[in-house]
Amino acid sequence: MRPGLLLASGLTGLAVFITPLAASAEGDITINPRGRILYDFAHVNYNLAGLNGKNSASEARTARLGVFGKLGSRIKYVAEFDFQNGGTIEVRDPKAKDVKITIKLKGNTSLAIGNQKTPNSLEEQTSGRFTTFLERGRVTDAFGLSRRFGAVLKTHGDNYSLSAGIFGNDLNAALYKNESLFSNEHSFAARGTFTPLNEKNNILHLGASVRRFIGNTGDQIRVRARPGIHQSQRLVDVKNQGKNSTLYGLEAAYIKGPFHAEAEWMGQDALHNFDGYFVQAGWFLTGETRSYSAKKGSFGRIKPTRALGAGGYGAWEIAGRFDTLDLSNAAAGKMDTWTAGLNWYPQSHVRVMFNGIYAKARGAAKLGKGNTKGVQMRLQYDW
Repeated sequence: MRPGLLLASGLTGLAVFITPLAASAEGDITINPRGRILYDFAHVNYNLAGLNGKNSASEARTARLGVFGKLGSRIKYVAEFDFQNGGTIEVRDPKAKDVKITIKLKGNTSLAIGNQKTPNSLEEQTSGRFTTFLERGRVTDAFGLSRRFGAVLKTHGDNYSLSAGIFGNDLNAALYKNESLFSNEHSFAARGTFTPLNEKNNILHLGASVRRFIGNTGDQIRVRARPGIHQSQRLVDVKNQGKNSTLYGLEAAYIKGPFHAEAEWMGQDALHNFDGYFVQAGWFLTGETRSYSAKKGSFGRIKPTRALGAGGYGAWEIAGRFDTLDLSNAAAGKMDTWTAGLNWYPQSHVRVMFNGIYAKARGAAKLGKGNTKGVQMRLQYDW
């Protein structure tokens, strides 16, 4: 049996057969199941110099299963694997996501060791279960923000958070590609957030982050992105950008009652300099407020005021975003994307999402100048 499948099978088996109630009976040792299923539908219309036509498709975007819990009073753990493979759900070769332990050191300081995200970006630190649109901002995709095996030191106060870590390769590269966790590549990353306004339903978030990536093979860095639709072709793409890079990011968010806004800028210095940003805003038609944690510097779960089946119709949210990514320094074009969204939360762990996308490619884009239009829908459930 493959190593990844063996590890995932053991952990997910525990999740299925040991309930939270039974685990809690063991005192300070708990084992709780967790998981999520995201299924997407999309239709894309290309009107580009190098591509004309339409495409409709569906895919299992995520199918995760895992466990989380405590090992005594100072250690927490999580192990989660994704059984999505090429848009379908398969038992073989599950991909490791968060597989880590977190040790409480002193006060509000902790050390997390394992496969985890580098501490960059408000959008990336917010779980995909809680982001406003089906896809995150294009800069997070283009500049390769992802999970890697490493150690992160974290601390926080009532209105700030600080984190810094050192990372090697992705755990999946070691499980399936016979690559070393540490000699193949490594990176350093740090993030700080500050919440000068931290009142109920009135929040201002500010943050900044940096990442230094060091590879061991020449020209391995690649920058590319889709127009906010995972089942779309990539409109901008540039290869051979050296083996080292430095990424800088600035972030801000504001929440006032049912209104919320978010913006991020990122720039990457590799063989060429690239940058991009997005600005977005949303409104809960049913009066809810977007959940946020100043201690984590990230958004959280939406809980409908009146859930479906409990005397209400759930939470309804509308949103819009402008997103731009500029690769023109390497003669690879520029992409601007506009997204309109409608989200329905029948219950706190269920969501239905609709996105309409219009993207414009300019300059020497991968598939030439022109535009791409598309619509997406997602059915989401997590536990």
